[in-house]
Amino acid sequence: MFQWQESPHAAAKEGPVGCYTCHAADAGDPLGYNHEGAFIKTLISPKDCSYCHSREFKEFENSHHATAGQIMASLDNILGEVICSAPAESVKKWGLPAYAAKADAQNACWQCHGSVVKVLKDEKGNIIRNKTGAPQFDPSTWPNSGMGRINPDGTKGSCNACHSKHAFRASVARQPFACGKCHLGPDHPQKEVYEESKHGIAYLSAVRERGLMGMNILKTGSWVLGKDYHFAPTCSTCHMGAYVKSNGSIAPNTHNVGDRISWNLRPPISVKLNRVITTDGKVYDIPGDIPPLPGQFVQVYDYVRKGDKLVKVKTKKQVKEVISWKERRAEMKEVCKSCHSMQQVDNFYEQFDALVVTYNEKFAKPAKRIFSELVKDGLVPKSPFMSKVGWIWFEIWHHEGRRARHGAAMLGPDYTHWHGLYEVANHFYYEYIPEVLEVAKEHGKLEKYQKLINEILNTPEHSWRIKGFGALMKQVEEEYKERYGKGQ
Repeated sequence: MFQWQESPHAAAKEGPVGCYTCHAADAGDPLGYNHEGAFIKTLISPKDCSYCHSREFKEFENSHHATAGQIMASLDNILGEVICSAPAESVKKWGLPAYAAKADAQNACWQCHGSVVKVLKDEKGNIIRNKTGAPQFDPSTWPNSGMGRINPDGTKGSCNACHSKHAFRASVARQPFACGKCHLGPDHPQKEVYEESKHGIAYLSAVRERGLMGMNILKTGSWVLGKDYHFAPTCSTCHMGAYVKSNGSIAPNTHNVGDRISWNLRPPISVKLNRVITTDGKVYDIPGDIPPLPGQFVQVYDYVRKGDKLVKVKTKKQVKEVISWKERRAEMKEVCKSCHSMQQVDNFYEQFDALVVTYNEKFAKPAKRIFSELVKDGLVPKSPFMSKVGWIWFEIWHHEGRRARHGAAMLGPDYTHWHGLYEVANHFYYEYIPEVLEVAKEHGKLEKYQKLINEILNTPEHSWRIKGFGALMKQVEEEYKERYGKGQ
């Protein structure tokens, strides 16, 4: 209540946006109940917010954030729901209810990605309610404010993930700390990279108020780079924010965080991202250096809620409009130009691309090729978690490989090298390859895999492993002696 009283909703010019405005339930809503003479619901979804914020709803609906709850087909899902959790039969043995299964996923994965929110039902399939008539949510799925939460009404997302209730201030969502709940840690350290970068340093040295070194970040309403502030960018600035363009016009903000992203840095091998709008108005990201053309048909998939399950539906759709990865990059460059010269912006992307391609070609593609061959020959299971060599490969791309790519994308040199490609190289040469040869030896395939690895290591990018450093090492030794004295 106190949060709401201080919120923009309470101070709206058209009149306060009160509790009932958002919590009103439609007649016949199975999750509705009578409360103090009003028919209300507890859970608010993006659909409710869309009545006033239709543009934001549509943009978010088409964003990668909205798909965050679709992790059931990912390796992270196996880790959280199976490897790091326990099945119902085990938790019952420990004296816990059946819905306590998948505890790691409930408390970790789903809190960022989102859960499939369910209500408790009795044996006849009726919703269980408390004494006031309010439906009881399945404790394994709610409370949850995950970004891609699958709501009972079929919508995806939780506006509360960024706009913390019950203030719902844009000024909260603008701050890097809001993104830091999910975008941090060993596999996606955007928060840590940002704090290391010149962008993060500038922000952390600024004041929140308006002024020469101010961010004006608590401002109500629009927040435009080049007009309301100029001292430092936040995550919101680059990926979502409004800004003054070079011609003086204002580019609008967006709730589709992927609009300005040209590389996908998440998978084992990075790919360029093209956005396509199909004839039914849906928006999809299609990977590839060469984008599809309007009129072509593309394979796409959607996840649709059916009951308490999320079902993957594959279809072929016709392309109506294409925003290529180059156009998306051009949009991000416009933001960069608010503070930097065109040469600086272009040269940054040259450096960034070089790092991503180096990771792809030198480490990721050869490592994936080797692992695929191991699986094809039946030497290891397809799941990377069923073998030591698979687990090493998983960490190469999912942890240090991502850190290197995200570090380069966001100006974090330490994450690019020491937390990134240094660890990729160390694990590739001294853990992954030896384990591959060990597995091959155990299965009588050593000659084949030794030949494959020699083929890879004899390429120019890996030649140091065969040739060594020679004269270069001598120079390094001499340098160390001069710098640190004899005995080094």
